[in-house]
Amino acid sequence: MKRAPFVSARWTERETGLGKEQLRKWRQRFGFPTVEATADGQAAYSRGTVDQLVLIKRLLEAGFRPRQVVGRSAAELEAMKASLGLSAPLTRSDEATQALIERLKRTDLTGFRTSLAEERAKRTMFDFVRETLTPLLTGVGDAWARGEIDIHHEHLCTCIIERYLHAEILEFQPKDDLPSILFAVPPGERHLLGLLMIEAVMAEQGVRTFNLGSDVPLDNLMGAAKSCQVDVVALSFSFAYPARDVVPVLRQLRRLLPPEIPIWAGGAGLSRVMTTRKGVRILSSLDEAVAALKSVPLQRAATHRP
Repeated sequence: MKRAPFVSARWTERETGLGKEQLRKWRQRFGFPTVEATADGQAAYSRGTVDQLVLIKRLLEAGFRPRQVVGRSAAELEAMKASLGLSAPLTRSDEATQALIERLKRTDLTGFRTSLAEERAKRTMFDFVRETLTPLLTGVGDAWARGEIDIHHEHLCTCIIERYLHAEILEFQPKDDLPSILFAVPPGERHLLGLLMIEAVMAEQGVRTFNLGSDVPLDNLMGAAKSCQVDVVALSFSFAYPARDVVPVLRQLRRLLPPEIPIWAGGAGLSRVMTTRKGVRILSSLDEAVAALKSVPLQRAATHRP
């Protein structure tokens, strides 16, 4: 599939999850990424630059610091990616991932939905998220970076998965001896799929879930927590969320909520967060999230039911 040699700065920022201010600081400090000018004078990035940004994002998510990766050549970035096993040969579980991606390439959305349902039928929601959805989303991102699919394929994939998870969540029955959880992303965050994936896992466990989605001010989130009488408030931060804003958001929400309502926070955006404050719990994996259910006082969960 032939791709345009340049893409707009706005498109690049939106699709890579790397914000305008972040890219500007990298240019000042590392001399990368270089902004080009199209024939009509609009700011744009070359496809090669965008491909490097995608690799940089993957490496940052894997634990590298910006000074270690920003400004390196594509060959160097690929070598670093390979050294982490991020370019490892497909395993048996990835055969299903590749089959799903092939259906996306052909825009066979009916087949994609059918294959997704078949994979879900083989495993619990916990394992479906971990063994099917997570590798699929990584694979789709890689396929886009290699030019094998277009961005609309990635958006279709996300949309189908979101609708599928919404339907699955409605099928689960909450249990009275488990806490109720309010799920949301912080103001300014636009990535919702990760939040929906953890909500689906919790719903399978028997948690009563409430999902506020995006663009809910923190004071309104506080009101929702009280109105829904939840036991926990859970926020998800994607890698694209500004690192400098994570701790202030968590601290502000902690001040707003009653002390007996714990805050759980998860997502790739927390990989750079070292400290928070009392009453805020950082969850770095699905296993930790499920295990954390046992830490919520059952008497509160039992007495605050809608």
